[in-house]
Amino acid sequence: MDIADIKTQHAHDSLDKQQSVVPMLVIALHPNVNRVGEVAPLLDLDREGRGYVSRNRPEFSKNGYAGKPLADPHISRSPLIIQKDSEELYRIRAHSTSTQVTIPGRSEQQEYLLTADDLHEGIILTLSQKVVLLFKFLPLQHMLVPDDNLILGISPDIAAVRDKAKNIARLNLPVMIRGAAGVGKEHVARSIHDYSDQSNEPFVSVNVAAIHDAVAEEELFGTVRNGQRRKGWLEQAGQGSILLEDLEDASEKVHELIFKAFKAQKVLAINDSTPVPVKCRFMLTSTYDNCPENKSSLLWRLNNLLSAYQLFVPSLVDRREDIGLLFTHFVEEQWSRVNVKKRFNAEIPTDLMVQLLLFNWPGNVRQLRNVARQIVIDSREQERLYLDPQLLSILASKQELPNASNSKKVTKSRKPNSVSKDELIESLQNNRFELQATARELNISRASVYQLIQRFDGINTAQDLSETAIREHYERYKGDTEKMMWALKVSQVGLRRRLKAMGLEI
Repeated sequence: MDIADIKTQHAHDSLDKQQSVVPMLVIALHPNVNRVGEVAPLLDLDREGRGYVSRNRPEFSKNGYAGKPLADPHISRSPLIIQKDSEELYRIRAHSTSTQVTIPGRSEQQEYLLTADDLHEGIILTLSQKVVLLFKFLPLQHMLVPDDNLILGISPDIAAVRDKAKNIARLNLPVMIRGAAGVGKEHVARSIHDYSDQSNEPFVSVNVAAIHDAVAEEELFGTVRNGQRRKGWLEQAGQGSILLEDLEDASEKVHELIFKAFKAQKVLAINDSTPVPVKCRFMLTSTYDNCPENKSSLLWRLNNLLSAYQLFVPSLVDRREDIGLLFTHFVEEQWSRVNVKKRFNAEIPTDLMVQLLLFNWPGNVRQLRNVARQIVIDSREQERLYLDPQLLSILASKQELPNASNSKKVTKSRKPNSVSKDELIESLQNNRFELQATARELNISRASVYQLIQRFDGINTAQDLSETAIREHYERYKGDTEKMMWALKVSQVGLRRRLKAMGLEI
């Protein structure tokens, strides 16, 4: 069986089979931001059917350090009780404590009923408007927060990605890194490089989808002009690593050149007569779950050649326990840039953290970082982080409350051939011609959306457009990519890539 035939296994697919889970509390927000990311397994609840949460217990820890209780004066010493009624039903009781307990999507009560499905998804608990906890089933394991911050998180899925990155790092094999846009695939690739024996060698990242055919050979292989040698990206990588981003979205010409270079393990620069050996490690990223199904295509052969090892990076919505840790890290990072002489000491409101935990993050970690940056800029002179109303409306829109219902909805994916041309066009327009968002709305894979576009006449991607058409619209709309997007009916992101590759100002 070829590697290209193997369906990508998500990190949580293997974890679910190998590890049992226990009810656990994760600190998503605490007045002491250094406490964020600490966890407390509720072993008594799991074994004896009852657990307690108060100012003094349970003890929370991370990175193997001794545990500490929440120790916040606003939380009562009298505990709230978490009770296991059955394998499928849990109960939070706050009758005998002054600690205020709220769950988003539910009216404030002294007793809440939770299902096992709720706990698999994760329940958000706010205690006395000071501490936010995520109550969730998680594997019983050491929660490690690495120092390098490249693959940050305590979730089992992201821990599995870190472990796999370390395991593959010293094996000089090509690596395919798959995941939705914004999950941090480049950070994973950088970590693999940093863990490897070639960490002191160059790390070169190239968005191959943005390479225009006219300059592809020069960009990848290099050129010699007037006796001056300009190294291509493959030569610049030396004995280090080259990351080829968005391989599936690159042109066939680019696919041919990469295939040729990898097979021959050497490249010949334009106007040169002496080939240069290719000694770098190849890594690739893709937003597709699997390889293209057309086994006669060069792209399928290239995927098969370069997918000696595959890693799948989970979406942020599938690891909500990491959101608090990531957000506080990004806030402190951005704060140090805009307030060089002032340490971060602003209060993070609990309602802000709850909003972040509820949002579905279609843009994943990149979007969370951007939100953190905007909040920090808007809060430079404030004692509390300020959430702009317009940004709040975005975070509050179209979100599904993971714990507002006792039932978990499961939607089966549909067959791509059931999607009509009119339905595809309508969905593309609804989602600004972005393939990932369209795939999500139609409940099919992004690869299937692309195949449907190729099947139906009159529907294009930015890559399909001629340079003449792009230049005509560029001049007509004076470079306004928003207007060009609606006129050409292609993704604005893809359009901007084409404009950049054509040397047009955007």
